[in-house]
Amino acid sequence: MNNPKDLVSTIADLNKQGYTHEFRIKNKQLFSDQLNKGFGMEAFNIDDSYTFSTDGENDGSELLFAITLMGENIKGFLVDAYSALETIEASEVREKFNANNAHIHHLSDAETKYGLPRVKKEVFNKSPERYIFRIGFPDFPTCPFGNKFEALGWDTKDEKYVWLVSSIIKDNRLVRKQY
Repeated sequence: MNNPKDLVSTIADLNKQGYTHEFRIKNKQLFSDQLNKGFGMEAFNIDDSYTFSTDGENDGSELLFAITLMGENIKGFLVDAYSALETIEASEVREKFNANNAHIHHLSDAETKYGLPRVKKEVFNKSPERYIFRIGFPDFPTCPFGNKFEALGWDTKDEKYVWLVSSIIKDNRLVRKQY
């Protein structure tokens, strides 16, 4: 990887290297929507991993994993934008990804995320009632990876979508609103 700067450009670089499938964790498996198939923890290798600091604190990070399915010759990536891997109850899933932290590239990111203003914890702390975590709303902006966002922050004062760092998502003061 040539000097990765942010999550989007790092994924673009990985795409050029053949890591084109987007994976997620579903039912304790690595899942590909493109293949409509899940894979056990033993079925893949983590080739590389990156963390992008989002708020200057350890709990405000996003993780990116470059993954190869063994025997399938399929490469892809998994983005853990809200530190969801930490909350998975299946220990085998957490262990697989935590084992790779020794090889992680630590990077910082800009003041925006996917074209959205990034709200850091210190800004949220000044006025937590200003922000809402919207889930499943149909008017979400387009995701740069060609998928749809499942949830985003909403700034009630400026009436626009924002990117909330993961430490805010975990904060009990953040109001969640399902569509």
